[in-house]
Amino acid sequence: MLSELRIVTINKGKMDDWVDLFRERVAPLARRLDINITGAWVDEERERFIQIRSFADADDMASKRARFVANQEWRAIERRVLDLAAQQEIVQIQPIWYFDDWDNNHGLLAMDHCPIAQLRMYTVNKGTLADWEDLYVRYEIPGHRTAGIPLEWLSHDLEEERFIWIRAFQNKWDMEAAQDRFHRGPDWQAIKDRVPTMIANSQVILMNPVEFE
Repeated sequence: MLSELRIVTINKGKMDDWVDLFRERVAPLARRLDINITGAWVDEERERFIQIRSFADADDMASKRARFVANQEWRAIERRVLDLAAQQEIVQIQPIWYFDDWDNNHGLLAMDHCPIAQLRMYTVNKGTLADWEDLYVRYEIPGHRTAGIPLEWLSHDLEEERFIWIRAFQNKWDMEAAQDRFHRGPDWQAIKDRVPTMIANSQVILMNPVEFE
């Protein structure tokens, strides 16, 4: 399976228009063309629209993207999309399967989507991705489970430079309490001094899910 993370910066004050267009035209077209939109979110500042699309492999991704952009319905709304979007970043990502209860078709653990989620993107020091993922599996995953924090997505980019994951919460009070439990827990305490030596840069986007089906 191969996925792509799309982060679209929306022109100021146009997020509602964008979400309406996504729900009414873009998502239904993707569904008809058998493109799986694994999840969609709006960041808390309502400046960025985030989505994950998933495909069987690189060939499947290329063929479905080609069909999408060639479709007459897409051509009919393309100008509107360009008017609403200031810029777009697309990152091809490889999902990581570490859970017995993982959804092997689509990738997300919590398809009901908690009301608040964090998209966390870590740039790892060169050549350390395998070590970081091993550390994550042995300590971060148990630590999050103990703290009661759902993990919705784990992946890395194809260049093996960035580790990209999503964790979810019921509300901001839950987020604060759960993160405190995690940081006080034995798993995080065991690795807290090592993590900064492996992560060169981190970006966290607080976001809310978009219902589109």
